[in-house]
Amino acid sequence: MKETFLTFLLSGYFKTLKTEVQLNKGARLPSTQNPGIYMFWHGRMLILPFAFKNKGNLVKVLISRHRDGEKIARIIHKLGFGTVRGSTGVRKGGDKAFRELIKAVRNGYSIAITPDGPKGPREKLKPGVAKLAMLLGIPVFPVSFSTNMGKKFSSWDSFLVPYPFSRCKIVIDKPLIPKETEDLKSFSNRLELSLKNLTQQIDGEMGWKT
Repeated sequence: MKETFLTFLLSGYFKTLKTEVQLNKGARLPSTQNPGIYMFWHGRMLILPFAFKNKGNLVKVLISRHRDGEKIARIIHKLGFGTVRGSTGVRKGGDKAFRELIKAVRNGYSIAITPDGPKGPREKLKPGVAKLAMLLGIPVFPVSFSTNMGKKFSSWDSFLVPYPFSRCKIVIDKPLIPKETEDLKSFSNRLELSLKNLTQQIDGEMGWKT
């Protein structure tokens, strides 16, 4: 019941935002023919359902099994997305979740992941997203957003919440794929740098001061 009410509030809040979604060169929205991995920092995930409007049924969101995960999963479902519970690590359901992610991609779903979640460190990419992309041979799309007016909370992830009626911009960046001679660490580092650069770029465009 609480999740239903919260989803109702979120839907109303989303409608107040003036949101632009930009696809950079080579970027694409999820499709069953060309699934991909969409990664975004934990602190920049609040309004990202805008980026996948009318595409939620093609996306599985990885949600951890920590104590708040069940509530988040229910809200995600009500917003029209599928979920996979666990992580891409070896503990807390990681092995099972990783297998479920592989199965989802092979069934045509794209994957949405916060590679620094659920507890950080902030904007430090865990290698699971790179491992998944290398194993399946699918691209990784960095995704981020910023706003001209909002509140950044003093949580571990510096969670950003745009004020109602503010302007927001979401960018899905060009796809990243591993090079032939690239190892897991190198690809992970490249993914992390790309997502950091994208977030800084959008902050600059929107005039957001961190």
